[in-house]
Amino acid sequence: MQNKLLSILILSVFFGCSSDKDIELQNAVNIFDNKNTLPIITNTEIKYTILDNVRDTKNIPNAKSYNLTNTFVKFPLKKIWQVNTNQSIDNKNPFLPDPIYLSENLFLLNNYGVLFKIETNNGKILWKKSIFKNLEDTIIGTPALSGKLSSDGKINIYAHNGFDEILALNGDNGEIIWKKKHPLPFRGGITSSKGSVFVSDFDGNLLSIDDKNGKTNWNTFLGSDYNSIYTTARSIIAQNKIVVPGTGGTFFVLSIDTGDVLWSENISSNKQLPKIFHSGDIIANPIYHEGIIYIVSQSGFTAAFDINSSEELWNIPVGGLDTPTLSGNTIFVNGHMGLLAAIDIVSGKLRWQKKYSSYINENSLFSDKEIAIYKGPTLVNHKILISNLDGIVNILDANSGKEITSLKIDKLALSPIPADKKIFFLTASGKLLAYK
Repeated sequence: MQNKLLSILILSVFFGCSSDKDIELQNAVNIFDNKNTLPIITNTEIKYTILDNVRDTKNIPNAKSYNLTNTFVKFPLKKIWQVNTNQSIDNKNPFLPDPIYLSENLFLLNNYGVLFKIETNNGKILWKKSIFKNLEDTIIGTPALSGKLSSDGKINIYAHNGFDEILALNGDNGEIIWKKKHPLPFRGGITSSKGSVFVSDFDGNLLSIDDKNGKTNWNTFLGSDYNSIYTTARSIIAQNKIVVPGTGGTFFVLSIDTGDVLWSENISSNKQLPKIFHSGDIIANPIYHEGIIYIVSQSGFTAAFDINSSEELWNIPVGGLDTPTLSGNTIFVNGHMGLLAAIDIVSGKLRWQKKYSSYINENSLFSDKEIAIYKGPTLVNHKILISNLDGIVNILDANSGKEITSLKIDKLALSPIPADKKIFFLTASGKLLAYK
């Protein structure tokens, strides 16, 4: 009963409650007011190389670790196979877990605790195994995966059940290596790096766990805002440091060896957005590139910080729910209310923007307006993919923002996932589709 009450409280915060802490915003800008626009980069400021060269993404050991790659995928796209992962988004399961890709296999943990190993050339299910039991719902937290591929081709998979269990298993045969209980629900995803797995809980603890035996290396208490919300975001590793997305707009930079907090910063809430976004939590994965951390807050801001000095380099009033994509000199942000923005990473100035509908049923006489949520952006072969709730994947030129074409899929649960010259789409009804 206590767990269900906690679940209701968490979702009630996400769907309409906001903090009673009023934050003074001297520099807040309403980006949805035509009178206010972001500074636009001029032609003389544009660098010659806007995007990185296209390359093939071979492995995704941590969810959304492909967001720093201009992945090679040949267009036009054609569907090659489809698999039913036996899950769907509903009131008890508001999100679906992110899969990972290792050595031509896709590992997918559904929200009933079943782990799939799928051969991605033909969609064959090599095996599936129930690794977590009694998951009547995932309303407190989404199950999460991470993995490790050794030099000899051995695969280890790390997973938690979105509640109180975490484990390691052999990626070849699915055999459990170790399994541990935790006294509090886990919050967010898992990061695997340098012999450890890193995971946070709802009390604000970040744990470093030995990936060989499940023993805790260190546990650092970072605190948690009382109205923290549901997230699948994970910590990222950079320069022997770990960047932890937190609650209330705060993120932390810790020593990966000791867990000591090196510095932290807060991105304030933009109160000009609808109340659903007011809590300020960072629920998109941070991005790290060449000494700079890029943070997108769901409350309405994106900022860049020097990882060593903690200096804020720029801060713009564009926030979002999904992890941004960064390539070359540009970071692409799926902003709130249908805004897709391409931002220069040096100056924080706008390269281009695309505005989609802010609401579903906006002009309907018979239905209430509903805020439109878009999945993406994903960068493939110099093109940006972003989908809407109707299952339309819009394909844009990443350099100009011009729409090239679109692809009808279905309502997506996750951003499109590129790997090994293919794109994978996981729909809200649990269908996994592969295109190439």
